[in-house]
Amino acid sequence: MKRARPAILLLLLGGCAGTPSPQPSPSAAAAQSTPDPSRPLPLPLPDVVARVNGQPIRIQQILPIAKSALDKWKGAEREQHKPEALRGALQHYVDRELLLQEALSRGVQADTRQVDWNYDQLRREHKDDDSWAKFLLEQGSDPQSFKAELRAQHTIAALLADESRSLPIAEAEVRAAYDGNPMAFAAEGATEPPPLDTVRLRIEAGLRQVKLAEVQARLLERLRAKAKVELYL
Repeated sequence: MKRARPAILLLLLGGCAGTPSPQPSPSAAAAQSTPDPSRPLPLPLPDVVARVNGQPIRIQQILPIAKSALDKWKGAEREQHKPEALRGALQHYVDRELLLQEALSRGVQADTRQVDWNYDQLRREHKDDDSWAKFLLEQGSDPQSFKAELRAQHTIAALLADESRSLPIAEAEVRAAYDGNPMAFAAEGATEPPPLDTVRLRIEAGLRQVKLAEVQARLLERLRAKAKVELYL
C-alpha cells in the first residue's frame, strides 16, 4: 500500500522514515543552539503543535507522518524514538505549510482533473469500501479531507514547477545529457538522433525536473527566513 499513501508522504516531505526534505547545512553555531529533537515531549501533547504565519498545525495532522517513521521500531525502541519522530513530522508539515501558503499567495492552482484522477487511482487500489475506510482512518482522514490534502500537494507541485522554470541550466549540462544517449530523444522509428537544438527545451525541462529537490530547498530557505513559525513540541 505504500503507493497509496497521501502525497504528503511522497512529495516534499518524503516520509520521515526516509530521506528528509533537503535543507541548507546549518552553521556550527546554529547546530549547537538547535534543541535536541529527542528531548521529552510536553505532556499532555498540545492540540495545536505549531503555527505558521498564524495558521495552526494540529497534532492529528502530523500523526500519520510520524507513524510512518515509527513503524520501523518495535516495543521500547518505538517509544524511545517517538519524540524525534513527532518533531521530524512537524518540521516536514511546517515546510508543507510554508510552500502551500506561498503557492496560494501567488495564485497557483492545482489541476482539478489531475487531483480527481489521482484520487480515483488511489481509491481503486482498495478493493472495497471497508478497505478504503481503513486506509483513510490510518491517515487520520476522511474522503473530503484526503482529497483536500491531494489538492494541496498538487498545488505545491505546481508551485515548484513554476519555480523551477527560473532555474538556469548550463549549456554543458544540456550537452552532457544529449551526448549521453542522443537516440533517447529521437522519434519512434528514427534511425538518427535529432539535432540538439530541436530538443534543447525538452532536455532543459527534464533537467529541471531532476533538480526539483534543489529548487525546493532554495525556496524553503527564503520562506523560512521571512516566516513566523512557532513550535510547541
